Amino acid sequence: MAQPKILVISNYTGSLNAIRPEAEIFLALVRQGFDITVMSPKNEYYTNELEKLGVEIIDCAPTSKFDGSFISKLKEVVSRKEINIVHAFNSRSITNASIALLGRDTLLVGYRGYTGNIRWFYPSKYLSFLSPRVDYMICLADSIREMFLKNGMPARKAVTILKGHHPDWYSEFNPADLTEFNLPPDAMICSLVANNRTTMKGLHSLIEATNLLPELVELRILLIGGGMDTTEIKGLIARSKKPETFIFTGFRSDVSNIVKAVDLSISVSLFGEATQKAMIEAMYVGNPVIISDIPGNRGMAIDGEGGYVIEPNNPKSIAEAIVKFHENPSQWEAMGDKAKKHITQFLSHDKTVEEYGNFYTSIVRDK
Repeated sequence: MAQPKILVISNYTGSLNAIRPEAEIFLALVRQGFDITVMSPKNEYYTNELEKLGVEIIDCAPTSKFDGSFISKLKEVVSRKEINIVHAFNSRSITNASIALLGRDTLLVGYRGYTGNIRWFYPSKYLSFLSPRVDYMICLADSIREMFLKNGMPARKAVTILKGHHPDWYSEFNPADLTEFNLPPDAMICSLVANNRTTMKGLHSLIEATNLLPELVELRILLIGGGMDTTEIKGLIARSKKPETFIFTGFRSDVSNIVKAVDLSISVSLFGEATQKAMIEAMYVGNPVIISDIPGNRGMAIDGEGGYVIEPNNPKSIAEAIVKFHENPSQWEAMGDKAKKHITQFLSHDKTVEEYGNFYTSIVRDK
């Protein structure tokens, strides 16, 4: 059987770290002989890399949920290249592809990378993620697949494929110089990386957890990312026992270097996560972690080995994990090594490439 002809609709602009896990899948598949075409704004790093391998890059992206010119172009490409599979990686692409492929036997595959905001009673979702024209939905984590099943998607349509990473992608990062933050020399330094969504990220619980710490625990937590310094969060910190514990860094382009320089990384999210990129990166650079036990984090860390898995929305559980780390600094390096080893096995880039290739081949065969 010939390799399927696949059209990928995505957007490979922006931060390389954010784009890399997806784009590297298709670089690897092309090298294996898969026939792939990409629709994305071009003249970017990964579109250039794909072009070097002979991939045709269609320089366009949908500007709205119903983009007539994009739909016309999509129809032209599908017909001209005899595409078997269209894989749309965002909501706009799925909606426009659903329209463009009406009446065609081309398979339409969607993608969902986070939980939440999918409800069977939201009419708009039947134009995108719950569209009957979508043949399959690739889910970044089992928690996302479970969300689709709860909202009526047939089990055969929702497929979990974890998005793997590779250790080499993190070898370029060097520990940042943290002197700008005026950190006490004996403090345990932690990072929490997020943007906005302070409630979902559990900052309220983390602040309360610091109120439960013994007086002798010297701690600094770098809150890295934009939008976390809300009036509410700053008020909670100001009223806490040790407001100096928290340091807002704002958005940083050197976030990976900062994370590599700290002692451990924290995520205390309450819901909505799916294999959190910030925590993946933290473990790949060798940090031990404190991570909440929510469905999206399932399997990412082993409690007591590469860090501690805490109960979400439980300040006492968070405080206990912080104290364990603080009392055993000699174990930090070994726990970080275990965290890196585990995440490398759990989120293997090679395994992801293999599963994507098998998926594409099987759905064309089964059709």
